[in-house]
Amino acid sequence: MNQQTTAIPEGFEAIGHGGHSGHFADAIGPFYVQAKGDGGFRYAFRTSARHANANGVTHGGALFSFADHITGHAIVYGIKRGCATLKFKVEYLAPGPLDCLVEGEVEIQRITRTMVFLRVRLFTGHRTLMTADGCCKLFAPIEPGAYVGAAPTSQPPGADRPTAPEGFQPFPDQGAFPGLCGPVYYRRRADGGFINGFHSRAVHDNTNGIVHGGVLFTFADDIIGRAASGISRRYATTIAMNVEYISVGPLDKWIEGTTEVTHMDDGFAFIRARVQHEDRIILTADGVCRLLQPYIKKQPEAAA
Repeated sequence: MNQQTTAIPEGFEAIGHGGHSGHFADAIGPFYVQAKGDGGFRYAFRTSARHANANGVTHGGALFSFADHITGHAIVYGIKRGCATLKFKVEYLAPGPLDCLVEGEVEIQRITRTMVFLRVRLFTGHRTLMTADGCCKLFAPIEPGAYVGAAPTSQPPGADRPTAPEGFQPFPDQGAFPGLCGPVYYRRRADGGFINGFHSRAVHDNTNGIVHGGVLFTFADDIIGRAASGISRRYATTIAMNVEYISVGPLDKWIEGTTEVTHMDDGFAFIRARVQHEDRIILTADGVCRLLQPYIKKQPEAAA
C-alpha cells in the first residue's frame, strides 16, 4: 500500500471505498475527485517517481490506469450501476512529466440498457496528455459508497513477488511503474519468437479480486514497445493503443503475452499483442509506436 503523504489539491477530496480504492489504486494513488456543478466530476493525481518509465517520464500505463479507475468512479457515482471495462482506444498527445498534478474528466456520451460509451481526457495545466474513447458493460444498480471491496494489503508492493518459471529472465531497465505492474520476464521460443510473462499478485487487485485493467494494459504496452525497439534497434514511444478486454485476469497466476509486428516503416511500428492465462485470452491490443533515434550502444535482446 502506498505510504506517501501528499497534500490534497485545493477543492478535491480523496477517492476511496471505505477508506481505500483497492490494492492497485492504493499503490499508485491517491486519486482525488471534485464534484462539478453540472453533476459530473473532475479528477486528479500527482505523478511521482513510482509512475516513471525507463525514460524518466510518466509511463503511459500509469496514465491509463488512472483513466480506467476514474471511469469506474464516474459510472458508479454518476449512473449508479456496477461496470466492467470492455474496450478503450487511447491516444497519447504529450509526455506526462513527473512531479506534477494530472487532472482528468470523464464525459459519458451514451447509455443503453447494458452499455455505456464515454470519453476521457487527461491534462496538466492547459496541455492535454491523453484522450481515450471507451465502452463499459453495465451491471446491477449499486449504491455509491456502499461497496467496500477488499481490505488494503499490509505488505509493501514488492513483498509478494514470486519467481518466474524456468527459462524466463527479467527485462533490464524496466522503470518503476512496469516493475510494480510486473516485473516482466521473457524467454525465446524454439521458432525464434518470444514469450513474455508476469505474475499477477495481491497488489494488482482492482477491489473485485481480479487484476486491475491498468496492470494488463501496462503489460501489453510494455511488450509492444519492446518488440518495436527490439526489431528496429531504435528507441520507441507509444502514441496509440486500442485494447479489448476479453476476460478477467486472475490473481496469483502466471500471465503471458506475445506480440506480432503487423507493419513497420522508417517512422512507425504497428504491433499486435495478445495476453492470456493458460489457454484463455484476457486482452488483445493493437499499438502504434513512433520510432526514435537508434540505440547508442547495443542493448540486451528484446522480445518480439
